[in-house]
Amino acid sequence: MIEIKRIQQQPDLAQSIYAVMADVYPVSPWTLKQIQADLSQDQTWYALAYDCSEVIGFLAVQENNFEAEVLQIAVKGAYQGQGISSTLFAQLPTDKEIFLEVRKSNQRAQAFYKKERMAVIAERKSYYHDPVEDAIIMKREIDEG
Repeated sequence: MIEIKRIQQQPDLAQSIYAVMADVYPVSPWTLKQIQADLSQDQTWYALAYDCSEVIGFLAVQENNFEAEVLQIAVKGAYQGQGISSTLFAQLPTDKEIFLEVRKSNQRAQAFYKKERMAVIAERKSYYHDPVEDAIIMKREIDEG
């Protein structure tokens, strides 16, 4: 059974999060040190997906009083296609606008975000490196329901 836990300021979990990135990406977009620093921030929180005691996915969010930004979301390959990303996304606040950037070539992620009610609002030229690529900026409006 998959369990979701929300954590904040727990840099000791950086290695588990890095292991998810290493499983998902040929080269992790963040270093272990960057993850540790991010986990130490007051305005950042993570939702972690566990299978028993193993972290199998995560959502990293930076939030202030007005909005939230999805910094990263990843689920280990063996667990993809089971709705875990949607369960993680459900942890986002509904009373704030949500923003994120995604690689222009990442059509699969963009389709997922659109399913999660995110809309394209802009593009950033040469935002990503290794390889250099434009970013699509997406936004989800405040839930009025």
